Amino acid sequence: MLGHGLAALAGAGAGLLGSFVHAAGPAVLPLGLMCGLGLSLAVFIEAGALARARTGVAAAALGWLLPVLLLSTPRPESDLVVTGSGLGYAWLLGGALVAGVSFTVPYADRRG
Repeated sequence: MLGHGLAALAGAGAGLLGSFVHAAGPAVLPLGLMCGLGLSLAVFIEAGALARARTGVAAAALGWLLPVLLLSTPRPESDLVVTGSGLGYAWLLGGALVAGVSFTVPYADRRG
């Protein structure tokens, strides 16, 4: 239970950091988007490997989803971190795709 909580916290951290850097870099080569998705992929796969089950990936993905959705919702002050631009949609859909791909990896203990 504690491990899944930590996985959700790590996923939330990856979602928060990626939401702020996804738009960095030139439009031709979106380095921020690639870094954010790479970090998310690493967190999801590591969470699954440490839990030795797909539930670790699910916990990290749910943790990732919370800050990303909150930062894509406009506030009364009109502040918006994840905009409705192409990079914003690429961050949202790319993160969901990365989580789905991470969920398909077999995480069973192969040592014994």
